[in-house]
Amino acid sequence: MTGGSGRTRGSVPLTHKFVTALQPEPEAYRVSDKRCAGLAVRVSPLGTKTWDLAYRIRGINKVRRLSLGGVLDLSLEQARDRANRLTSAARLGRDLLVEGEAASAEAAARITLGELIDRYVQRRVRGRCRTAKEIERRLIRTLEPMLGKPAAETRRCDIRDLLDRKADEGFPREAEQRRISLGTMFRWALGQDYIHSDPTAGLASYGRSAPRDRVLSDGEIGLLWPWLSSPELPGGYGEILKLQLLTGARCGEIGGLISTEIDQVNWLWTLPSTRSKNGRSRVTPLVGLARDILKATLVGIEGGPLYATRSGVPLKATHLGNALNGRVRPVPIAKFTTHDLRRTVVTKLADLGIPLETIAAVVGHEPGGPQVRTLIRHYVKTDFVQRKTAALTVWDRRLRELISPPALPITSSAEHSNPAVLAAE
Repeated sequence: MTGGSGRTRGSVPLTHKFVTALQPEPEAYRVSDKRCAGLAVRVSPLGTKTWDLAYRIRGINKVRRLSLGGVLDLSLEQARDRANRLTSAARLGRDLLVEGEAASAEAAARITLGELIDRYVQRRVRGRCRTAKEIERRLIRTLEPMLGKPAAETRRCDIRDLLDRKADEGFPREAEQRRISLGTMFRWALGQDYIHSDPTAGLASYGRSAPRDRVLSDGEIGLLWPWLSSPELPGGYGEILKLQLLTGARCGEIGGLISTEIDQVNWLWTLPSTRSKNGRSRVTPLVGLARDILKATLVGIEGGPLYATRSGVPLKATHLGNALNGRVRPVPIAKFTTHDLRRTVVTKLADLGIPLETIAAVVGHEPGGPQVRTLIRHYVKTDFVQRKTAALTVWDRRLRELISPPALPITSSAEHSNPAVLAAE
């Protein structure tokens, strides 16, 4: 008989000595094993010897033929044992090879939580969310005790225990943020068939913390300013916080400052849309103390970030937040966040009589209702530089009074410094 495996010479009780003595011929041939149905040794024209198996699965009118492996890799006893297992299952209507392939595929699909985070960040978060790194870190911190566990085996009680632990530590807001981040990832994983159910479904919310309304008082500003120049803060951190208090910009926007963003002739800082939270570029006039700080910082810098870590990574809000939380010596005022400084600038500008539309332009918010926002977004093509300059000049003068009374001489050349003039504009 001939076939895909070559000519079959009949059946003999195979032995190790017999198999070793077989010699190659111009055409491949097989010798069946009389002691194991379906098993044969195949000899190729090059002398390669392999174990072949042919068997029929009950209920399927088709012979299945496969190689069990090389004679040098699999002994005669091992080949007979494997052949017997396959043929015994076949007589019961089972195909162990198909079942094994299915089990292997299922095992390959059973990714761990750590692998799920990697795939989720790579395929869904990175390149779409500006906070991709923060999301990845939060997911890893949350699931750290069980990163090696199969994602499909994650239960609701597992997630609840992790979140309850964080809430019990006194951080319900962080627990809620983690619940939201996990829910978003697991819903994505469910849609990708990585898991069969969402383990965060039905988890109770940890509540929304009250929005912060912290605004530094005049006295607190006077105490904080000199501390920002102290060695308690790493290099550059104090300057970033000072510039935030002077301009109202987000500390992450200031921390990522690139020298090319600053026009040192007209002293304008153009925040590119790629670094802006709302995706729109913003022009901020640099007046008074803000200009003085940046003038000194820009000396000798021809390109690259103004504020960076030792490895050259531009500073982010998380860097400053960690520095404030892990400070060696307490700040001379009650606990505050970097965003409290931004809120303070907005509030103080309003107290000085600056129109809300101008304040919104200074800090990068769109003023007014939907119609006004549409008008500004699509038709009003101006950066309101003059109004911003006037508003920031007024604030610079007031801030000087707070940090070092009597007021220091103002170095800005802005013409408008009277809130009444601003209101008239």
